[in-house]
Amino acid sequence: MSYGSVPRHRWMALDTVRNDAYAAALAQVVGPDTVVLDLGAGTGVHGLMAARMGARRVYLVEPEDIISVAEEIAEANGLRDRVQCIQGRIEDVSLPEPVDVIVSVLTGNFLVTEDLLQTLFYARDHALKPGGVLIPSAATMEAAPVSAAKLHAESIASWSVSQHGVDLAVARPYAGNTVFYRSEELRDVPMLAEPKVIHRVDFHRDGYDAVKVETTYEVTTTGMCHGWVGWSSIKLGGTWLSTSPHAAPVHWSQAFLPLDPPVMLTRGERVVFTLTRAPHGDWTWGMRTESAKRRHSTLLSMPMVARTLRQAALDYRPTLSVDGRAQKFVLSMCDGTRPVQTIAQSLRDEFPDRFSAPDEAVRFVQGVVRQLA
Repeated sequence: MSYGSVPRHRWMALDTVRNDAYAAALAQVVGPDTVVLDLGAGTGVHGLMAARMGARRVYLVEPEDIISVAEEIAEANGLRDRVQCIQGRIEDVSLPEPVDVIVSVLTGNFLVTEDLLQTLFYARDHALKPGGVLIPSAATMEAAPVSAAKLHAESIASWSVSQHGVDLAVARPYAGNTVFYRSEELRDVPMLAEPKVIHRVDFHRDGYDAVKVETTYEVTTTGMCHGWVGWSSIKLGGTWLSTSPHAAPVHWSQAFLPLDPPVMLTRGERVVFTLTRAPHGDWTWGMRTESAKRRHSTLLSMPMVARTLRQAALDYRPTLSVDGRAQKFVLSMCDGTRPVQTIAQSLRDEFPDRFSAPDEAVRFVQGVVRQLA
């Protein structure tokens, strides 16, 4: 997922609930001798807060071109003397010095959806001074069974409604195995049991491991269960910021893990909820009671033809497609001696059937260069 455009950062940079909580945590630890790393800085709002609080040095590290906007903001706020902007992945750059504080917003929707915590842990192990501070320093994943009839009807059951005599119901199982990230649709949604913390991460000590959950809920309200809603909370200094649908709205969304078909739950009934996800893997969730059982996985949310399944096998022996060979050819010419236009012309000569127009070849080369060169 790319965060290169300014509009993409609007909801994050202008999230006052989140920014107030981060500012309070920074104010507890930033002093005139403090060195701060804003990891995945984006527009740099949190690192620049630290600079305004008097930090001796702030490093804004961001892989996308949005770092140039952060640099402009630092200049406009008179903070360039203590702020250094560095474009690149933290794994690929070298900071001039170890830091006292790492501030980051790498927790994402439902904590691990974007698989960014491994980046934070790398920075912790390679850039943070012994005894240094992490903001946030810990996180939890929480979940509860909910009655969300409208969301379920719109996102899943609607596939069972024929369109001018055409039955589309065969597509419904794909929707039923999808995790939906929503905010407004889950705001104040009725919960059928008390929420539970299902997973905890200590950012100072833990690694990026698989999520494996099995927990039992006691139903407090009789109703139709359309799935589970999941959210996360992060520890900022001495306080916790929750992304719960019942908390003050922030830019993060909750996760809706549907059940299809829904299951009627009765007050006092016990229901076992399971959830697993390996790093960069699929979500698998399910529930069981004495009379019902459901199991879902995002592995089943996308149609896969036989060729796709073969390619996913560990013993599959891949070969390059035409575009793969074209990428390999372009990379072989990226030795610092040829301009893009020359490479594009050579690409057309090598693959005349694939690149019939000059501008098509140029765009292809530019894409390879931006991504891989």
